[in-house]
Parts: sequence; C-alpha cells; structure tokens
Amino acid sequence: MTQSAASQSVQHLEEFLHVKLIDRTKRPFVLTAEGQKFFDGLSGILRQFDSLVDEVRLGSSASIGVTGHVVVASIYSMGLSYLPNLQEEFVRKCPSANLTCQLAHPHEVYRMVEQGTVDFGMVSYPESTHSVQATKWRDEPMVLVASPRHRLSSSNHRIRPSELSQVGLVAFAANLRIRQEIDKQLRSLGITMRIVVELDNIDSVKHAAIVNSGVAIIPKLTVQNELASGSLKMLDCEGLELTRPLGVIQRRDVSLTRAARSFMELIMDHKVWHGDSVRPSDIETTLDDASQIYEGRVSLDAAEANSQTALT
Repeated sequence: MTQSAASQSVQHLEEFLHVKLIDRTKRPFVLTAEGQKFFDGLSGILRQFDSLVDEVRLGSSASIGVTGHVVVASIYSMGLSYLPNLQEEFVRKCPSANLTCQLAHPHEVYRMVEQGTVDFGMVSYPESTHSVQATKWRDEPMVLVASPRHRLSSSNHRIRPSELSQVGLVAFAANLRIRQEIDKQLRSLGITMRIVVELDNIDSVKHAAIVNSGVAIIPKLTVQNELASGSLKMLDCEGLELTRPLGVIQRRDVSLTRAARSFMELIMDHKVWHGDSVRPSDIETTLDDASQIYEGRVSLDAAEANSQTALT
C-alpha cells in the first residue's frame, strides 16, 4: 500500500469514527488517545482472530506445525535473564513461528496484557486481578553479595545476622515489592542495615554495589556474570533465605493461539539452573487450572486481587 493510500484509509476511518486517530501537528506523527485506544482494541481482536484460525486449521489437520506470531511482554530483569535462552529454544522447536519480546515495567506489562496487545506477560510477584489470571512459574533464589573490597568479603566464616547491623546496603526503592520483602526478612532476623542509596532497578543496584564497594541483596541469576568475573562476591549469612516469585499473566477472557500456548508451555517446563524444580509445589494455580489458562477457558468469577505490582 502506498503512503497516499494509507493516509486516505486513515482519513476515511476517522470520518467513520468521528474522531482524530493521529496527531498530525507532531513530527513524527503520534496516535491520539482515541487512536491508541482503537489500536489496542484492534490488536486484541486480531489476536483472537489468529487463535480462531489456529483452532479451525487444527480441526482439519493435527499434523500442521506450529506457526504464527507470539508477542510477550516481560519485566526487564526476567527479559534479560531468561528470555534469550527461552527464545533460542522456542525457535529450535517451532521454526515456523515468530516471537517478539517487549521489555517494560510491571504496571506496563499488566496494561498490555489487559488491553490484549500481547499474548501474555512475565512478571515478578505475580498477582491475579479481575481481568488477569496469574500463574506462578518458580521461586528465584536471592543472594547477599558484596564488592570484593568490602570488609565482609574477607570473612572466612559464615556471617552472623548481628554482623550485618548498620552495614551499608545498596537497596531497592522503598515502594518496590522486592524491597518490602527484603525488609521483612531482615526484620525477622533482627537486622537493621544502613541504607546508603535507593535505586529502582536491578542493574543499577549491581553497579552501585560494585562501584561503591557496597552490599546488596539481589536475584541470583542476575549476578551470575559478576560472580564469575569476581566483581561481586556472594556472602553466606545465617538465616537469610530469600526468593523472588516469578510468573506469567494472561487475560482471562482471551484464548491463546497455538504458538502462544506452545511458548507458555515451554516456559513452564524450562529448567534454569541445576536442581531447579519445574512447576514448584506451591504453585498458586494447579496444573488443571494452568491447562485451562492455555485454552483461555478460565472463568471470570475468580477472586479479585490487588493489581498493584512492583517495578522489579
């Protein structure tokens, strides 16, 4: 389609809807609020159409390979730590399918899932809402790390909780769920650490701990490279055992395409580290419920949960 033809099509659509879909006073053009709403709504409808086409085709021939386009939204830390390997495995198993991953903050991942612009999302501390079903994937270990220049790094014994009192902590921002869970664990051990800086993402926390010779509590998988290179050292503290729950979220009233179901199943079965359990025993949703999620048949009468999510 030529630019002129596309422009005329948009103008005809605007006349039909009696609203402006594109703000032509800005360069480059941007969608108006109405245009964004229309785009998001159509994206969801097209995804449902793709799912219907998949079901009809499979009804006549189960031998057809997995095809189609999967769009997944993920928080940054999960996207950087997990998605590269998952994407590589998906391409190997489903070479005729395409996968697009969008990295965003948690509230944006929930918004994209609710609006239907992505097939599903990947978040930490997953929570269900009236329109979104959350399924727990795994509990990710968190570790206490320090710069090798920090005095605790030279300790040749297991650190006692009392030794962390008033030690400077490179912390997550106070409004984040991960920070709240860390604070809760520290309080349970009677530890009061001195906050030296508060940051809103994992990469910044890692960098500050390295540069400022500090101490941080962070998801283990996100610091594998730093631990291997020696720029950070893992510390062992008595009683300090933290995990970060990870999960996937999907709109309750939308069926996943066959390609999206295949990728979600790959995620749920994926092992990340030695000894990692597949589908933890304390998963919030049973395997039967998970199967219903894949088919998009989860009922809408499930209990509502708080939709507020942490930034990491």
